[in-house]
Amino acid sequence: MTGDQRIPLADHVADAVALLGTVRRSEVVPLEGRAVGRIAVAEQRSRIDVPGHDNSQMDGFALSAAALGAIGESVTLPLGSVIAAGDAPGSLEPGTARPIMTGAPIPAGAELVIPVEESAPGRFTPSALAESTVALAPTAVEPGRFVRRRGSDTRRGDTVLREQRLLTPPRIAHLAACGIREVEVLAPVRTIVLSTGSEVRAAGEGAPDPGALFDANGPGLAAALAEAGAEVVHTGAVPDDAAALLEHLHAQILAHDADLVVTSGGVSMGAIEVVRHAAEHDGVVLAFPTIAMQPGGPQGIGTLEVAGRRVPWLAFPGNPVSALLSCELIARPALGAPSRRRLRLPLRLEAEEPSPPGLDQYRRARVLPSGRVRLVGGASSHLLGGYAAADALVLVPRGTAVVHDGDELETLLIPGGDS
Repeated sequence: MTGDQRIPLADHVADAVALLGTVRRSEVVPLEGRAVGRIAVAEQRSRIDVPGHDNSQMDGFALSAAALGAIGESVTLPLGSVIAAGDAPGSLEPGTARPIMTGAPIPAGAELVIPVEESAPGRFTPSALAESTVALAPTAVEPGRFVRRRGSDTRRGDTVLREQRLLTPPRIAHLAACGIREVEVLAPVRTIVLSTGSEVRAAGEGAPDPGALFDANGPGLAAALAEAGAEVVHTGAVPDDAAALLEHLHAQILAHDADLVVTSGGVSMGAIEVVRHAAEHDGVVLAFPTIAMQPGGPQGIGTLEVAGRRVPWLAFPGNPVSALLSCELIARPALGAPSRRRLRLPLRLEAEEPSPPGLDQYRRARVLPSGRVRLVGGASSHLLGGYAAADALVLVPRGTAVVHDGDELETLLIPGGDS
């Protein structure tokens, strides 16, 4: 198939997004441990000011600037009652100081906090708190010193979470501080992952039989889909038998009430392509576009009818890098996962590298401390070790026959890689 007969990746991704839009749902989850890693469906606004009142940044003494002299000048002031975190702020008598703990509200009439370290004896003790006066030797006397102002972190009504943002531990903490107890997030899409091919074996002790290979796609795709927010309810492998493939899928979809099927292998132009053969059976509607990218050009997309409903089916190529790259570039956005960060970075190459000019080529790479990016492994789709060592994917765009040292290319940052 020539380059002009291939479809752009963006068009295929749009088809996958539309297909999975029929099964993507939302749910409301409380802000606790299981919320981490979920994707927000709608924005959230703060219900309160954070902090909700002026409060002390230090253990020390709350007082007015007028009660102090110049910097470095010692002063002895009468002591008022202690203010602890959670107390009502109360007020400050003019010309006095009140012991105040970190996070405690600033009393009316106070303008700053002098740390306890700038007092005698320099720390809070029961006997020091029992004294009627305190001697202070401040190193600074400006109003606002060590005072956290109301709303200095977040104001009521501020947007604190945007749509499609990942819930991270700091975001969860921020939401909770803003008075939010639960968030609407994408519900995980229940997904079946199957590797196809009579040569595929589950990993075990020793080497596989001659002509066979261990299944890398099942574990790899299951992990990639879970990282993108799916719930993988079943993984397995089936031989090159279309009837057996469909029987297995029917049984597992019914057993797990699955929303999505993801398979690897059986979509190319060979004589034994089990997914293509399955598409000839009743209840299967699959198209097999060839995408203008390398690796991962052969793709399948469609549905499988099970018990009166149509279950989306994404069929990826069988080579492990092609399968994982397809999951990254197609399944991940279709599941609603956040976009990866993209940068334009210069290449570091020892020699020029060829690229098919009719295709977008994705090369595995590592970002160097210098800010340049170095390719790892070759371009072949069976070189899984290079992908395992990578923390980036470099896009060599269509129309490029050769890349050179120093060329700036779009670079997709991905997790992992060797240090």
